[in-house]
Amino acid sequence: MSRVLRLGIAGLGIASDQVLPHIGAIADRVQLTAGADVQADAVRAFQARYPDAQGFASVEAMCRSADVDVIWVATPNDYHAEHAILAARHGKHVVCEKPMAISIEQCNDIIAAVNEHHVHYVQGHSKIYYAPLRKMREIIRSGALGRVTQISSWNYNDWLIRPVTEKEVMTSEGAGPVFRQGPHQVDIVRYLAGKRALSVRAQCGRHEAAYPQTESDYSAFVTFEDGVSANLVFQAQGYFDSAELTWSLGESGFRMLNADSVRPRERRHRAMSAAEKYEFQKKGDPYGRGQAGLEDKKAKRHQPFFGITLVSCERGLLRQSPDGVYIYDAAGRREIACEAPVKRGAAELIELWDALEENRKPFLDAHWGRATLEVCMAMLRSSDDKREVMLEHQSPFVALSDW
Repeated sequence: MSRVLRLGIAGLGIASDQVLPHIGAIADRVQLTAGADVQADAVRAFQARYPDAQGFASVEAMCRSADVDVIWVATPNDYHAEHAILAARHGKHVVCEKPMAISIEQCNDIIAAVNEHHVHYVQGHSKIYYAPLRKMREIIRSGALGRVTQISSWNYNDWLIRPVTEKEVMTSEGAGPVFRQGPHQVDIVRYLAGKRALSVRAQCGRHEAAYPQTESDYSAFVTFEDGVSANLVFQAQGYFDSAELTWSLGESGFRMLNADSVRPRERRHRAMSAAEKYEFQKKGDPYGRGQAGLEDKKAKRHQPFFGITLVSCERGLLRQSPDGVYIYDAAGRREIACEAPVKRGAAELIELWDALEENRKPFLDAHWGRATLEVCMAMLRSSDDKREVMLEHQSPFVALSDW
C-alpha cells in the first residue's frame, strides 16, 4: 500500500479529543481530513482547530466523501453498529471505540458488513496497546516463567462522578461501567491469558443512589482454556482511586496531584444535558475534575496505568512498573523498561496501516471486539441470573509475532 490513509472522525466529543492530538505524530501514515457531529458547535470548533479538514453535519455525509479512507467511530455506544456498518458500506475501513456495539446481533451485522465490503475493522481504545501490557505478553510468550495460571485486574476510579448525561448512566441503553469500562479489563485479561475464555460468574452492584439504572461496581471471575482464571474488580464511585497504589500514575501516565484523594472532589448527584457536558469539554476539563484532579504535566510522563494488573505464572509473577514491567521469580525482582508511552489513537491507526501494508487482518479485529463484548454482557447476565454463564462467541487467539 505505502500510502497515507485519510481519516474521518465520527463524533467530536471527549473520545475524539483524546485521539486527535496524536494524529500528527503519524503523518507519514495518516492524515486527518474530516470530522462529523450532529452538534453544529462541535463541528465549528473542530474546523477552527483543524482548518485543513472538512466538517460534516452527519456521519453518512462524511462516509460519502471521496477524501476519507477510514472512519473512526467515536459516537455514543448505541450508534456504534449503525455508523460502523455505514462506513463499511461506503468502502471505508473502520476503527471503533469500545464497546464494539451493544448486542451480539449488532456485532454480527458489523462482521458481515466488513466481510461483504472487503474493509478492515480495528477495535479502538483498548488498553492492550499499552507498552507494558505488550511487554508482559512478550515475556509470557517467551516461556521464561512457564504458562499463565491466574490474572487479577483491579481498578477503582471516578467514573460515576464525572459529567455524564442521563443516557450514559443507563445500562439498558448500552452504557454504564460494564459497557464503558468493562471492555478495558476484559481486553487485558483475554490478551494476557492468550486462551479462549470459557465462562463468566459475576456480581454487578448498583449502590450509587444518584444513578440507580447502572452499575456502581462489579466483580467477575472468568475461566479460560487450560485452567487459566482471571478476576476483574471495578469500582466507579470515586471515593478511592487505584492510582494511590500505582505511584500516583493513572491512565495518562502523568502523576496525579490528588491520587490519594486527600482533597475532596465535587460529587455530582444528577445527570446533565449534552450541552452542559459539552461545556466541560470546551473548558478542557472533560471529566470535571477541576483543581482537585489535576495532573503534573510538567513532570516526566511515565507509562499509563489502568488500575493494577497481576499475572501469575508457573515460575513467577508479572506486574507493571512506572516505566515498564516488574518480573518476580526465584532470582528476586527485576525491571524491564518499555518504549515510550503509547499515544491514544495513533496505535490503532498504526495497526490498521500495518495490516493493510502486510495484507493481513488486524489483530484487534471485529471478532476480537465481539468476544470482548460477549464477556461484558455475560457479566450482566450472570449477575441478574445468579449463575455461571458459558461463552459461545470467543474467537481463536491469534498470536502474531509482534503481538
